Amino acid sequence: MTESVRYRMLDYLANENAVHNTFTAAQARARFRIENVSSQIHKLRTEGFSIYTNRKTLADGRKIQVYRLGSPSKQYLKNMKAGRVAEAVACLS
Repeated sequence: MTESVRYRMLDYLANENAVHNTFTAAQARARFRIENVSSQIHKLRTEGFSIYTNRKTLADGRKIQVYRLGSPSKQYLKNMKAGRVAEAVACLS
């Protein structure tokens, strides 16, 4: 997987002019033509981007994950500064 796909995902999430600057795994697979969305999100997180996972339940009872770009929490910044990337990434889920 090329870095360009990850950065296209990041650009989409960072677009403040969009009506919705979020996507589900299914939407990301279709839009960016990738299979393992969570892997690409994880790579962006380890690069220092605060991409949060929100879990939602649809009217029919199905559960989905919605990804969004947000402001980093104090705990996330503290862990990243200390070099504890795994702990920082865990703050985003």
